[in-house]
Amino acid sequence: MATMKNAGALAATVVAALAWGGCASMAELRKLQREQKETRVQLADTTVAVDSLRRQVEQLRTQLEESGARGGRRNAGSTDLERRLAALEARLASIDGGSVGMPPAIGGTEPMIAAPPARGTEAAQIALRADAALLVTAPEAYRLGVELYKQGQWDRAVAKLREFVRAGKSDLSDNAQYWIGECYFNQGDYSRAIIEFNEVLVKYPQGDRIPTTLLALATAFANSPDPDGKKDARLILQKLINEYGTSEEARIGRVKLDALVE
Repeated sequence: MATMKNAGALAATVVAALAWGGCASMAELRKLQREQKETRVQLADTTVAVDSLRRQVEQLRTQLEESGARGGRRNAGSTDLERRLAALEARLASIDGGSVGMPPAIGGTEPMIAAPPARGTEAAQIALRADAALLVTAPEAYRLGVELYKQGQWDRAVAKLREFVRAGKSDLSDNAQYWIGECYFNQGDYSRAIIEFNEVLVKYPQGDRIPTTLLALATAFANSPDPDGKKDARLILQKLINEYGTSEEARIGRVKLDALVE
């Protein structure tokens, strides 16, 4: 089974090539498309595996609670269940970054859970300012997704933003995809953030969020554990500066690029 780390590493290669390639041949482009498809399959496999492990963990927890309720004290059966539960939780943590709780569902009357405010990349602040006016007339799903992001409800924000993207074409689809990347960045899942930011570049190359995405993508690469991450970040920042030199993102990018070169 492919791990998220492996999928992220493959995606990093795809993103880097897209970011600075410029004049790739058709054969190279087809190769990149195949690799990106393989990345999505790997991510899907990982998601299925994590969901299965979550269900097993919840089942064992339920059995353990029922065993304790019937027996009133620890016994050999409950000890065995505890060992199995610990092993499954450790396995899940190694794949899922340590989180074994199911995210709360969107909608209904469930109250918001207190969470740290959104931080994100430097690009996120630019995007929030750009969205301030848009949110007045934006569709409800998009407004809620951005609000959940600002409240630090990362999983819920991703669910709502994906719902918006899948609903059909919209002038805000690239914005929604961008915020999905920021959600993963805030969770420290830089490999997944790279993949999601890359989707903006691939699906919405003419969108107005490209310079913001390039800055965010470079930041994700710079923070990733990949030994080539900083090199990739420098290349993407150079692309940002070359193609969007008068933008606020490029101004920030120059500062970041100088810091990465030192």
